[in-house]
Amino acid sequence: MSSYTFSLNILIVDDHQMITDGLSQILRSEKTIDQIHMAKNGYEAIDIARTEAIDIIIMDINMPKLSGAEATKIIKAEYPAIKIIVVSMLGEAPVVNKLLKAGADAFIHKDAGKAELIKAIDKVMHNEKYVSPEISMNLFNHLNETGKTAATEKHLTKRELEIIGQISNGLTNNEIAAKLFLSSVTVDTHRKNILAKLGLKNTAALVRYAVENKLI
Repeated sequence: MSSYTFSLNILIVDDHQMITDGLSQILRSEKTIDQIHMAKNGYEAIDIARTEAIDIIIMDINMPKLSGAEATKIIKAEYPAIKIIVVSMLGEAPVVNKLLKAGADAFIHKDAGKAELIKAIDKVMHNEKYVSPEISMNLFNHLNETGKTAATEKHLTKRELEIIGQISNGLTNNEIAAKLFLSSVTVDTHRKNILAKLGLKNTAALVRYAVENKLI
């Protein structure tokens, strides 16, 4: 159940009418959704973001005129408080990284069901990041392949890199503990050690660091 008390103003951006209609139908059944707007490309999305009080944008990547990645970067630069959830059939780590670096708050696969979409909305509205589980493995493998240099420079262990990946997916200490068969105390200790090694103050800074340094 959502803990925020206000209704959301959502913008769906996709050049396929069937997708926008389907997402709209799913969202209209939620009591926390107030208004739903639609756009067919990045330019239309930017125009609506500039004229409407949008809380969340559900963004496709491949669209005519202006891509989702480009639109995300522009919108986030002008309106950083707007949460952007990318919904795409593309789930390769470099693609996900590009969107996260552009400012996306969540990335879910188009095969995801209603429950996962609502979970992503709830996560981003609580200022957390979220990535679909099926995409998480790609990110973790990418982390192991591309994060070696940064890990070596900062003396990050394999376990710490693994936990960074899970944190970046929006998991709590208890969720990470259950997934990695560790205690929540151990996970919290790893989290504190990681922040200390990297000279960071909080989880949000850690996620930004991970994206910028290609650790995810």
